[in-house]
Amino acid sequence: MIGPYLIDSVVLKQYKGEDEFGTPNAVTEVTLKARIDYKNRQITNLEGESVVSMAKILIRNRDIIRDSFSTRPTTDIAYEDLVYFDGIDHAIIRISRQKDFRTRLMEVYVA
Repeated sequence: MIGPYLIDSVVLKQYKGEDEFGTPNAVTEVTLKARIDYKNRQITNLEGESVVSMAKILIRNRDIIRDSFSTRPTTDIAYEDLVYFDGIDHAIIRISRQKDFRTRLMEVYVA
């Protein structure tokens, strides 16, 4: 039911970790259907700091990972990823799931 509302496209640049010398591995780019809600919001990030988010992106539900970046599938999301839209790479501040009777979508807040 959420499909008709996802009218925008964003590119999720998935972080793949670093090699043994500390050089970042190549990112994987995944194009997603999304809905971008441009509105400044004051939210709390993972560290408990109050920060301002410039947009909220609604996407279909994905798994949130916190480690094993080099072997990850393209069906998940991490706080280290970047979201590309409007010609700018945006850092992810917070990821939350919207639930009614089941989880259908995620809210990704970006800076």
